[in-house]
Amino acid sequence: MARKAGSEPDVDIRRILEDLPAKDLREVLAWAADWHEDVERRVRLLAARSSGDLRALRAEVDRALRTRRFLGYRESVEWAHAARPVLTELEVAVVSGPSRELVQLLERAVSHVVKVIQTRADDSSGLIGDLARDLLDLHARACDTGVAEPVELARWMIRFRFAEQDFFEPDPVRYRNALGDVGLAEYRSLLEAQGDRDTFASRYARERLAVLDGDSDAIVALLGGDLSGPYQFIKVAEAMAELGRDEEVIEWARRGIAQTSGWQTDQLYDLACDAYLRQDQPVEVLAMRRARHERTPTSSSYRQLRRAAEAVDAWSLERDGARWALREHNPAGLIEALLDDGDDELAWQTASATDGLKLGDHAWLKLAEARQKTHPADALPIYWRTIGTVLETADRRAYASAVRLLKRARDAAGEAGQAAEFDARVLALREQHRRRPALISMLDKAKLNPA
Repeated sequence: MARKAGSEPDVDIRRILEDLPAKDLREVLAWAADWHEDVERRVRLLAARSSGDLRALRAEVDRALRTRRFLGYRESVEWAHAARPVLTELEVAVVSGPSRELVQLLERAVSHVVKVIQTRADDSSGLIGDLARDLLDLHARACDTGVAEPVELARWMIRFRFAEQDFFEPDPVRYRNALGDVGLAEYRSLLEAQGDRDTFASRYARERLAVLDGDSDAIVALLGGDLSGPYQFIKVAEAMAELGRDEEVIEWARRGIAQTSGWQTDQLYDLACDAYLRQDQPVEVLAMRRARHERTPTSSSYRQLRRAAEAVDAWSLERDGARWALREHNPAGLIEALLDDGDDELAWQTASATDGLKLGDHAWLKLAEARQKTHPADALPIYWRTIGTVLETADRRAYASAVRLLKRARDAAGEAGQAAEFDARVLALREQHRRRPALISMLDKAKLNPA
């Protein structure tokens, strides 16, 4: 920002600070800390880091990660952002000096944050929940170094999940090295003592232990259930992938594809393709992608098939069949696929020749933008139609969208030699919406105000 006449010239503040005596710097910093809570917190955290004293860091954890007042939505967002520097310092401690005391401090920190979520905050943004997840990740990283006492760790995991809260899941598979045989034995014993085996927490823990044990029968029994829906097959296949058993991943994915239906089967195709890729079998990947596209052709399945075919230089053999499947079952998807291929002329011809074609606004706009490059006059009716639809909603977001479309239409009209017709339509639009001052103001600002 330019200074007013007569004021001191701009000087780099860093140069000023370099020349100030230490006493003056301390005075400025103390003043800033008095007026700005984030500065005070930063000073305290740096002091805790330099001293290496976890007691100072614990004081900041207690100060920053708790609250006595209720936090509304906006306050929760601000609180979560203000808490981030504390997590940064905890991460520095995990990297530089993990210890059993630090593990306990991280457990204390995550308990504070969970309590805020449960009783003190509207966390619709999810930012405070992100803090809790990041703290759990730091806790696991600290435990990975071997500083945690295995039995105490097992007891904390059970207490945190079954007594303190019911949302965040400490995963025994993630903690397997820190727990060791002794800690896992304690974890299993405490889990059995929880009683009701049908709660979500109990089932999750037993599912993860089955994965940890590599017990295929238990995995199928716990995750697969009655194997009546694709989600159950997905869970079993994911567990086999976690165990590195790609043959079983493929087997369960194929079984799910054959025995179930619905949009979730897409994930089964993905799991099988990932396993085939790990086995370096690109031809099998291509076969799976082709089967998926033929089953329910979409522009997305078309792109996946194209990538798989290009990997083995077979797209020229696959392309016509892939397009035919879309033409027969999903004409709108065919238009999007042709545009993705850069075959703009064929996309336009197909759209023009297909009666009753139902494309969404986004697809029509993509078609118009592509057509504008060679035939700008053809794009104009699409722009005007979409502008009319957008302005059926009276708010500033809709107005901004309409202005963007009008700018595109202005360019197309100029390229098509229809500038006068465009001006006339804009004048008519302004008259039609003259009772919308916000829209008129935005049109003026965009210079969409022909005389």
